[in-house]
Amino acid sequence: MEKRDLVRIVDRCGESYVSSRLQVQVEHSASVLGPGVGSFHFENMERALRLFGWFIKLFGGWSRGYSNMKTHKIVINRVEVKRLPNAFDGLRILHLSDLHLDAFQGMGSYVGRMCSSLNFDLALITGDFRFHTHGNYYPVFEEIEALAKYLDCEHGCYGILGNHDFLEFVPKLEAHGIRMLLNESVALEKDGAQLWIIGLDDAHFYGVHDYAKGFKNVPEQGTKILMIHSPETLEDAYRLCTDFVLCGHTHGGQICLPGGIALWLNASCAKEYCRGRWNYREMQGYTSNGTGSSGLPLRFNCPPEIVVHHLVSGHPHEP
Repeated sequence: MEKRDLVRIVDRCGESYVSSRLQVQVEHSASVLGPGVGSFHFENMERALRLFGWFIKLFGGWSRGYSNMKTHKIVINRVEVKRLPNAFDGLRILHLSDLHLDAFQGMGSYVGRMCSSLNFDLALITGDFRFHTHGNYYPVFEEIEALAKYLDCEHGCYGILGNHDFLEFVPKLEAHGIRMLLNESVALEKDGAQLWIIGLDDAHFYGVHDYAKGFKNVPEQGTKILMIHSPETLEDAYRLCTDFVLCGHTHGGQICLPGGIALWLNASCAKEYCRGRWNYREMQGYTSNGTGSSGLPLRFNCPPEIVVHHLVSGHPHEP
């Protein structure tokens, strides 16, 4: 990262946040144990993953699993938000998560073309832009550039970092029109009404999420949509009266038994919050199966997905 970019992020987010994240990147980028709320990080065990990959090849399943990785499911999720301002009634949010764009060359354009066939007013990306958790990350920038061309929409595109992502990604992502929220918030405005988007950094591995900072400028009665990478800190989100939570990280299991039964979800929370629609008390949320794949470029009984959340107000329109 160039010095001027680092200075800008320090000015935005503070020295403590930047120092904490960079320290973890240097010391623990390939560690099985991190300082975050997630207890274990199987995706960083390269030897175990290679052995599992060889096992799948031995039984002739690699080609099918690799093909499944490119067979996306389009999900339309209708969400009734009681406090949604009338000006935003009908808002369509494109939700991408766990893109892992450098899994194969051309994936950015591949996903982008699918997005271009959908109607959406806002694009939100809930982390994990690259395939590995360490090593050379430059190939992902070409894929990000290819994808970003397809994400132009009325209210713009916002993203957060995941446990696979480095702070150095932020200038590159923002140069291509993906505004990154690093424990920050932004207010969308339309016809005098506001809708707040809050984005927190990774809690699962890095442990640098900061609810207090992210919600600092958000009115208590404001309508709030929260982006978090993993569904592991929902009590904090509920306490702050969040209306709708978007997350990912679990991949829905990625490699599942028939019927979509996950062997492992990689999240320290109840399984009911690790896939699809859920309610945490009165708070609604959605955990994406992921748009890409990591660890191994394979999918079984758990298709990758691109989601469009269709928000509707839960109150009658004014005459």
